[in-house]
Amino acid sequence: MPLPTDFAPAERCPQPDIQELAEDIKEASMIPALNALPVPLLIINAYRQLVFCNSVFQSFTKCKNSQEIIGLRPGEALGCIHAHINAGGCGTSKFCRDCGAASAIIKSLQGVAHTEECRILRHTPDYDEALDLQVFTSPFKYREKDLILFTVLDITHEKRRKNLEHMFFHDVLNLATGAKYASQMLCKVATSEHMNTQCWKINRAITQMSEEILAQKDFSKAEEGTLRVCIQPTSANEILTHLRDIYSGHPLCAERQISLSEHSENPIFKTDPTILARVLGNMVKNALEASDPGEIITLGCRKKSGEILFWVHNEYVIPEKVQRQVFKRSFSTKGEGRGLGTYSMKLLVERYLGGQISFQSTAETGTIFSILLPSIEG
Repeated sequence: MPLPTDFAPAERCPQPDIQELAEDIKEASMIPALNALPVPLLIINAYRQLVFCNSVFQSFTKCKNSQEIIGLRPGEALGCIHAHINAGGCGTSKFCRDCGAASAIIKSLQGVAHTEECRILRHTPDYDEALDLQVFTSPFKYREKDLILFTVLDITHEKRRKNLEHMFFHDVLNLATGAKYASQMLCKVATSEHMNTQCWKINRAITQMSEEILAQKDFSKAEEGTLRVCIQPTSANEILTHLRDIYSGHPLCAERQISLSEHSENPIFKTDPTILARVLGNMVKNALEASDPGEIITLGCRKKSGEILFWVHNEYVIPEKVQRQVFKRSFSTKGEGRGLGTYSMKLLVERYLGGQISFQSTAETGTIFSILLPSIEG
């Protein structure tokens, strides 16, 4: 009598047949290559049972001998808490209907390569843990038998980081908004000119802090591919003037000056002004950090061959070795954990604004970072 199931078929291949196939596969020429892969990988048969696992998957399951899991299904090998709810095992409970691994396997049994995210509550002798996995399944034939190559990526830390990041941005921005409101109220009730000046300094500092948090939030979304672009008429002069005013009060600007170029123009065009201001603001901060006291950072914009050219200039010359690393994701001259500045600028300009970003740095010109955007008339 067939075993009951709430999702996938419960029937299994006899264990002697599984062992015979497993021994045969162990001798295949592809096995050394599969064992050398740094990701958990297994081969399963048409009954969703393991006939091979590489050493990384064996370690992932915390078993001492791969023979212990030959014949098991993936959820059983991984210790999924739902794997033994029904007598049919992994894939047969009502919870399996929402399992990404089970769905991907079913797709590949129909001859289609597939990928899914899979959330598993895992029980081990030492502790229980929640895993977020990305599974990849691909069907293939071996000696006329239908098999599936099943690969697992553990994305648990990435998922947790994203969740913590979301909570961090939400909570910190709320605190910053509250602090900004409080500082504005203080400015209104200040009883002396000195107190009023100090209150507005606090307000500017909180505004800058909020901008930094929002910039990092946008960068995270940009890397994930979820950043929304809002195209609208934009005044070049308004953006440059706003940046000059904001960063003139920045601590980095002490004993330095930010000015608008006498050759700057004011084209009105369509782009996302928030993203553009983020990138230009990053350029200004980099220029301020690189400049010596008394030096001037110059901002400008003009039309060039039907496109819109923005630039930020400072006197510092970037060493040639450093120039070769600019725009790489994790490179920085500022210490460990830095290096997203120029990379984020390139990502935002080229992927989201449809433009190009470049720089030149010579003893004759100093350093000029430029953004070239398509001219969509406002």
